[in-house]
Amino acid sequence: MKQDMRVWVGIMGSAALGVLVTGSAQASDAGLHVIQGGPAYFSAGIGAFNAAGVKPGPGHRGNATLPELDLEYQSASKLFGIGALWGIVANTNGGFMGYTGLYSDVAWNHWVLTPVLGIGGYNRGRGKYLDGVFQFRLELSLAYQFANQSRFGLKIAHISNAYIAQEDPGEDEIMLDYSIPLSFGDHSS
Repeated sequence: MKQDMRVWVGIMGSAALGVLVTGSAQASDAGLHVIQGGPAYFSAGIGAFNAAGVKPGPGHRGNATLPELDLEYQSASKLFGIGALWGIVANTNGGFMGYTGLYSDVAWNHWVLTPVLGIGGYNRGRGKYLDGVFQFRLELSLAYQFANQSRFGLKIAHISNAYIAQEDPGEDEIMLDYSIPLSFGDHSS
């Protein structure tokens, strides 16, 4: 379990370093760059909760892989390429997590890589035991951005208490994600 968390921290740390390094450079539309402005986004994802790689602790039930829905709002306002987001993820066993966090968009041609670091509250419902309400959420998505600025891609996510509680069963997700730009949140000018 600690090994899985170290991998996630490494991935997210590398993505954050990439944001900082590329954020200070001016790049053309075709090159690698951090998206500094643009519209706010509303995204919806469908996929699998408790998808892979996380084993239950002894005596815990509710550890099945379940269908899930993820709804997220990404603000258009950014400081040094980093913006705020709010979201909720829910599975079919009544488990859900409301979260808030920070994100950045790193673009290359029509591809957008979005790392997210969030915190929030988890309600188990009849689903997986995560040893506590307070949880961290890590996400990484890779999406293709269309000419109208909508995006379609793949998102992976991990929910964990990072061992601030006695146990850290954790949970991994994989989903397809579609994002639409919201014109009222456009900060491109």
